[in-house]
Amino acid sequence: MDPSAPALPALPLFPSPGAVTAPPGDGPVSRTLIDEFLAEQAATTAVERFASWHHDAPARATAYRDLLPATPPAPGQQYAFEVDLDACSGCEACVVACGALNGLEDGRSFRSTGVLTGPTGGGPDGTAPVQRTVTTACHHCEDPGCLTGCPANAYEKDPITGVVRHLDDQCIGCRYCTLTCPYDVPSYDGDRGIVRKCDLCHDRLAVGEAPACVQACPTQAIAIRTVDLDAVGREDPWPFPAPDPATTRPTTTYRGTEELRTEVTARAEGALHLDHAHPPLTVMLVLTQLAVGTLAVLLALATTTAGATLDLASGPVAATTLATAIVALGASVLHLGRPLQAWRAVLGFGHSWLSREIVAFGAFAPLAAATAAGHLGAPMLDRHVGWLGPTTVVVGLLGVATSVLVYAVTGRRWWSLPRVAARFALTTALTGAATVAAVTAVTAAVAGTDPTPVLVRLGVLSTALTVAATTAELALLRHRHGPADDELARTARLLTRRLPALVQLRLLLLLTGGGAGPWFALLMLTGDRPSPAATAVVTVLAAAAVLLAELLERWRFFTAVAPVRMPGRLT
Repeated sequence: MDPSAPALPALPLFPSPGAVTAPPGDGPVSRTLIDEFLAEQAATTAVERFASWHHDAPARATAYRDLLPATPPAPGQQYAFEVDLDACSGCEACVVACGALNGLEDGRSFRSTGVLTGPTGGGPDGTAPVQRTVTTACHHCEDPGCLTGCPANAYEKDPITGVVRHLDDQCIGCRYCTLTCPYDVPSYDGDRGIVRKCDLCHDRLAVGEAPACVQACPTQAIAIRTVDLDAVGREDPWPFPAPDPATTRPTTTYRGTEELRTEVTARAEGALHLDHAHPPLTVMLVLTQLAVGTLAVLLALATTTAGATLDLASGPVAATTLATAIVALGASVLHLGRPLQAWRAVLGFGHSWLSREIVAFGAFAPLAAATAAGHLGAPMLDRHVGWLGPTTVVVGLLGVATSVLVYAVTGRRWWSLPRVAARFALTTALTGAATVAAVTAVTAAVAGTDPTPVLVRLGVLSTALTVAATTAELALLRHRHGPADDELARTARLLTRRLPALVQLRLLLLLTGGGAGPWFALLMLTGDRPSPAATAVVTVLAAAAVLLAELLERWRFFTAVAPVRMPGRLT
């Protein structure tokens, strides 16, 4: 083009009917369609434009009605999510809308997404690759684990809609529902000290509006349907690897055209993820079992061993039991997000094993106080030691049994009933034997009596328990070469790859305190130069080593659990 040629006048693109022209002599000036849009947006807010969109075209207000049932649930039915896996694009608009509508902090939402990858077997060579996004939220189960487990009755299931709601004002922040829900739906809000979860936007459903996630989905991959409760749980509704739906009978339906059950894994499934440690619960569990074990071992020794040493040690042993129980109960309160509401934890006694555990140990503490006072010669109580001691032990063992069931009912394989029962029983007996040995040796050193008969029996018991615990440790580690979808294999890999130092330290403390410690103490007592003081020091150190070993075991009891989770639910 010749640069000296005169410029051509600009021609309007998409001129509007009301094109603006400049005064004569300045040349014509036209506003394009883009100019019109910019001017319109400058004159109104986003809220006004949205309202105008609905006002000017009422039919648009029903654009999402096909994503809602035409009628409310009939008797024997309830609302439920339906997800079309083929339609989900993974845009996470549902996640953003959920967080925005519920006023959640940045990065928090009641809905999450995960990605499944792998071959489907549908290609020419039988290995056609597939990648599917799975969006998940609360499944509003027919038999919700969160509701059953909650000790404070902070959950309710609407008898008409079937929606499982969390009652924030009644929550004490114990977080037990996060363990009893197989799908990791309830999430703990540390700022509020409570748990929160999806409620299916029940207030929107009540006025005929779709939940936020449903209305925000651009591909209409999420819908609300009514389901027949009689049909829920009869067969696996999900065409991909997930927790066993038979546990709580979730109502969400996932549908798709591809088989995703075999050779398909979540993108982050192989990650070795440590779970929450729950330090107050770690301390509470070990110390309550130590308290019960100490009194139980004392009672067992009293039936088989006679002598001044045991008689003198019975009072300090019972006092140690009481002090340990008090510290344990105090530690448990520190776990609550709302400790001042701790009294509510007994309201769920009819259905929650956590409530039953609290009631059992709440009864154990005053009985332990009465037993200790009786052994120490308190008036009116010393004559009742004969029945107070056994009663306290029975109540304490019931408390330990409830502790076992608190975790066994969660459905995690690492927390199965036989495994948890064996683990808690070993802790109860081993810490009890070590504590009684330490208190007895110290009492004998002060009083000048011979503790040998007692220490020999406790040494045999402690050694046998140490061998059993060590054997169980090594048997678990053998699972580390198992498949990626095996819970015990993932737990073993967590222990050997992420926590090897902890495993080694625990075994060292266990073998030293529970195995070698009692016999080294006896050697100090029966050698050429007997030293009751050195024996007392060794037994105290051995008891401390056993206690630390069990605290480490209970810490990894929480952190190394690796259950099957929904895609994307790894934290």
